[in-house]
Amino acid sequence: MVRIDYDAHRDVLARDFGAMPDDPADQAAAIRSAIYSAIASGKSRVLLEQGTYFLRSCVTDDTTENPGWSRRHLWLQDMDGLTIEGATDEEGNPATMLVGCHDGENEKHLPSILWADRCTGLTLRNLKFSRDPAYSSAGVIVDKGEDYIAVDVFQGNPCIDGMACYCANRFDLQAAALLGESVTYGKGADALWRRIEGGAGRRLRLDSARVASQVNVGEGLSWHFGAHTEFQLQFKECVDLRLQNLHTVSSNGFAMQTEICRGVQADHIRFQPEGNLLFTAPRDAWKIYKCSGDFEIEHMYVNGVRMDGQNMHGTFLLVDQVIDRYKIRLWAKWTYAPLRADTAVTIYIGTGRERRTIRSWSHDGRGNNGHYYLIELDEPVAAPISSEAYVAPACWEVESYTMRNSVFRNVAGCGHVIRYSNVTIEDVIYRNLMNAGVWIGAEWTGFYEGGHPSHITIRRCTFDNCGYTPRCGVTGGVGIRTSGLEGIYNQYILIEDNMFVNVPVGVDVHHAEDVRLVGNRFADVERRYRIDPETTRNIAIEERE
Repeated sequence: MVRIDYDAHRDVLARDFGAMPDDPADQAAAIRSAIYSAIASGKSRVLLEQGTYFLRSCVTDDTTENPGWSRRHLWLQDMDGLTIEGATDEEGNPATMLVGCHDGENEKHLPSILWADRCTGLTLRNLKFSRDPAYSSAGVIVDKGEDYIAVDVFQGNPCIDGMACYCANRFDLQAAALLGESVTYGKGADALWRRIEGGAGRRLRLDSARVASQVNVGEGLSWHFGAHTEFQLQFKECVDLRLQNLHTVSSNGFAMQTEICRGVQADHIRFQPEGNLLFTAPRDAWKIYKCSGDFEIEHMYVNGVRMDGQNMHGTFLLVDQVIDRYKIRLWAKWTYAPLRADTAVTIYIGTGRERRTIRSWSHDGRGNNGHYYLIELDEPVAAPISSEAYVAPACWEVESYTMRNSVFRNVAGCGHVIRYSNVTIEDVIYRNLMNAGVWIGAEWTGFYEGGHPSHITIRRCTFDNCGYTPRCGVTGGVGIRTSGLEGIYNQYILIEDNMFVNVPVGVDVHHAEDVRLVGNRFADVERRYRIDPETTRNIAIEERE
């Protein structure tokens, strides 16, 4: 075990508060006590030892608008300058595991392992996260008929009579590679797994003609207990967040989300199953939602998530009522997020856009599965505003995002979904992805996820076996498309010196202008570039010798 030297003036040992690694009893209460003591005494670091800490008890936030997200094993509120640090092994990997325990119930909201609200300068370092039992299982398909399949569950994986089958995916076990489209999605299969004889007591049967029609004997199959929208690690309204050497093994819902955070640095963040598991999470690995500031990420590794590796977006504000040319009542779907006075907004009116600044704003209540906002602008809007207009606030988009030297593998979705501007992705590998390796563009219909990206650079990346299942009209290695809106929205995009292998389309371009495709290479590609002439302009293709 490798550990930075203990400093009594700075550090709190979780052991001193009763937290014992590898003890199956609840350790959450003792770790919470250690954290609260550190804050009360002005100390800045809580140290956890090598081993597994089982988390059973939780605290509850009675004010949350979604009761399913109210319980947390560890809840950090308004804690500034705190570091929670585990141990490492001889190779430098995290050797401290925090495990959220549950009863193996199907599609049930679980407590977040860690939830942080309004923390500044928070650092997490050398920590591993999982569930007990693991939130997914996997095995090999040994039999099938027209209306059933039988699977021998791998040793060490959950093998539970009555287990649900959510977010199931097929695997080539020899190549350890994702196969084809997902077998089940968020609504799960139309039956539960039942234990039957055979397979050394680890054989399960699923009576589902729909599933049986999509799989073959000899393939691997992975599935999950549920697919709720919930967050195993949640960071909300945190500033200057540091994430270093973190590893998620098994997750319920989204493995991690940063929401309304400003400024994040992350290094060696891994979402990867261990043992005989094939998948990590039934939802995104890391969602970046309504965040601002600069995001810098190096050495991120994603293997086996059901939706997207990294989805980053804000939410468009739809016009509800025009009070006058200065004042507008707006509505945004899903959860509440504050706006900021003196922040810029872009107002989209038909195919035109106007840039203004918020002079003042207020929250104007909940409704229609979202929240209402009143804003007053510094200058009047020139064009008449109709109910079809919408607004993109700059405070819900990062100032910059950079990712380098990372890997996205076996993702039953996209590697990156980019709905922010000022994004640079360099030296990243995308391999065995059901949807496009990178999708650039907003998604309007039903979600209103934005904004409209500009100034995007994708350089020296590899796209191997990506985008074989279309999503919102996007396919292949890199797709540029605004889903649900017609117009030219995506601007100033450079796709340079990338390698495309075994993809239906290298770069799929729609709803974009000023796109440069420079020095890209191709092998076993059906179509290098697909460029829609009706929704694009100023597309330059520059080959290199």
